Amino acid sequence: MPSEISNIVVLLIVGTSITLLMAGSIIFFLIYYQKRMLQNKIATQELESGYQKQLLLTTIDSQEKERKRIASDLHDGVGAMLSAAKLNLNMLKSGAIPKEELTEALGETKDMIDETIETVRRISKDLLPSSLDVFGLSKAVEELCEKLDNPKTQVKYEAHGDEVALTKQQELLIYRMIQELINNALKHAEASVIRVNINWEESLTVTVQDDGKGFNVEEIRGDIKRGVGLYSIENRAGLIGGSVVFKSQPGEGTTVNIYIKSDHEPN
Repeated sequence: MPSEISNIVVLLIVGTSITLLMAGSIIFFLIYYQKRMLQNKIATQELESGYQKQLLLTTIDSQEKERKRIASDLHDGVGAMLSAAKLNLNMLKSGAIPKEELTEALGETKDMIDETIETVRRISKDLLPSSLDVFGLSKAVEELCEKLDNPKTQVKYEAHGDEVALTKQQELLIYRMIQELINNALKHAEASVIRVNINWEESLTVTVQDDGKGFNVEEIRGDIKRGVGLYSIENRAGLIGGSVVFKSQPGEGTTVNIYIKSDHEPN
């Protein structure tokens, strides 16, 4: 029995160490990724107009908020669970837990480590969806729509035509644009249905449409702070040679079409 408990304690310590390593890797990746993104923004944008300056400030602010959110997840979720697991392991090691409670204590510690591993996986998936790298854009967007679908607002996805190969940069930027458009619609449009459509026929066309309250496009463009979201989408599309068309009127919903010229399309 003592030998068995020792083996379990060793396994739990190893599991905790691996989880800490995973958490550290995610933090390193986040810092490196955000630094590269900021460098790219500074290198590719000429800060000549008020919109461009506001766009950069909003980008930095968005990155900072994302950093804080992930830091909070790591501290409140991963950190708290690992601290509790460490406390349990120390008590097991010191023999402070009565023999009749050992099984229960070991079970609780294992559950803590399992939950921590799941939290680390979720944070990692939020940073870069594994399905995007493994299965491509269409499958990743389909999973995103399924994840964001809820009783209040349906998020539906359709694809037409045969998927063509895109560069990793194209896939990631298109995915982020779709993600931002869906999140904006969920937060502000008060829509009952959001439809995402990817048409692979001829030039690649992405359409995100909702039946929400809509807005006056020109009025929003005329407001530097409120119009940043539109310019952010246009800026991302421009980085991969694409263009964006916004169609919306108060009370008539919103349709956003993103046109991307694939590398396989003839000139």
